[in-house]
Amino acid sequence: MKRTTKQRTAVAAALSASTDFVSAQQLHVSLGSDAPALATVYRTLQSLVDEGTADTVSRGGEQVYRACGPAHHHHLVCTECAATVEVDGGEIEEWAARTAREHGFVTDTHIADIYGRCAACTA
Repeated sequence: MKRTTKQRTAVAAALSASTDFVSAQQLHVSLGSDAPALATVYRTLQSLVDEGTADTVSRGGEQVYRACGPAHHHHLVCTECAATVEVDGGEIEEWAARTAREHGFVTDTHIADIYGRCAACTA
């Protein structure tokens, strides 16, 4: 775990306060006049992702972030309204491990997010 700094604490708190995925720029703006440099926000967000305390998905070609729990999960992401649902990846976990083994790999991690349109957007 990284050392706790004022900037890291502020970024983590702002991310935790958000109920949806947010971009680094949005988070930077929400921090107001006390915001650390945008580059610091990006580095901190990536650090939180690496530690497993934040998720990131691609939305419209941009990485967006959300605080999350430690349990490994995947996402369904609506390409129209950006709604995001966390899903357990039971079968995906088995497939990832089997596919890695079949090719002589040892799995460190994987990401499996599914993009499409949610029920509300297809109605």
